[in-house]
Amino acid sequence: AIDVYGPISDNAGGIAEMCEMPSEVRDKTDALDAAGNTTAAIGKGFAIGSAALVSLALFGAFVTRVSADQTGAKLSTSGVNLLSPVVFAFVVFGAMVPYWFSALTMRSVGEAANAMVKEVARQWSEIPGLTESAGLDFHQRQEWRAAGRELAKPDYQACISIATKASLREMIAPGILVIVSPILVGTLCGVQAVCGLLTGAIASSVQMAISMSNTGGAWDNAKKYTEKGELNGFFPYRDGQRLPDNWYQQAESDKGHGEDAVTQRVTLGSQEKTMKIKAWLADVEKTEPARYNKIMMGEEPVLTIDGRKVVYAGKKSQAHAAAVVGDTVGDPLKDTSGPALNIVMKLMAIISVVFADFFMSINGGNGLFNTGGLVA
Repeated sequence: AIDVYGPISDNAGGIAEMCEMPSEVRDKTDALDAAGNTTAAIGKGFAIGSAALVSLALFGAFVTRVSADQTGAKLSTSGVNLLSPVVFAFVVFGAMVPYWFSALTMRSVGEAANAMVKEVARQWSEIPGLTESAGLDFHQRQEWRAAGRELAKPDYQACISIATKASLREMIAPGILVIVSPILVGTLCGVQAVCGLLTGAIASSVQMAISMSNTGGAWDNAKKYTEKGELNGFFPYRDGQRLPDNWYQQAESDKGHGEDAVTQRVTLGSQEKTMKIKAWLADVEKTEPARYNKIMMGEEPVLTIDGRKVVYAGKKSQAHAAAVVGDTVGDPLKDTSGPALNIVMKLMAIISVVFADFFMSINGGNGLFNTGGLVA
């Protein structure tokens, strides 16, 4: 239930977007998705713990299998000496492998995303009418259809093809790294070096996987928090005037921040009424586009209901742009590199167990370089 909640909420938002439902529906699914990121982090914690225990059991199986081929002192009883130069060196190297693997996967996601951006740019320039219809919201699309205007559709298949091919092609290098590392280390430096490699890799992978899962979810939720408008009221507009001593206390109060805190008062004829900030900005965008751009860039303030001048920090603002940058890093952390580290731990240990007899056949388990001092 914990694992499934997040993807269901995320897919619900995607379906609402594809069905061109009102933005209010998307706001609700985003709130559910934010909760889903938290439950997903909990579920990933269980998965990381499980992977760590499985890797530890496989490590024990590797030591037992190696000891079965020894006639003298058994490695399973004498243990692995951490003070051995070979063991210690490969503990350090093993701790680096998850970072190397994560760097490869993060770069792969970035390259695939860049290819996707180029394809979108190509469609944007080549498909007639796409630039006009792609940015329309729900109500604007309804107006277009009512007027008999046709909405241009992008080539979704081309984007799907890029993602699918990249997901297969870009995992070749990380896969080779994980599979070949224990084989090379065991062949060249022996089984004690493999023990050090596995120790470092498991310890480092657990810490990195937990950090990536939590960090990625936090950045994703930070973006949703910004899009919801909850940061409005927190950033003072700097006009050279000294801020009152209680400025930030006002901002932290229940009514001092959020969408409602920047509700605007407008005069229509002889009457004064209030408008939600999004509706007000939509009106300003149509009537005063230059002013709208200044507000979005933080060059012109908006007033809060308690009279403070603040920088707008909702969707399409500079604060939102910064949150999107964080989420661009956070998504591959929590969805690619973090979960993949569970496989790194287990796969390295499994490869070591499978090749244990082969390692022992080379100089009695001491490798081609005859290091480690193992007595067969």
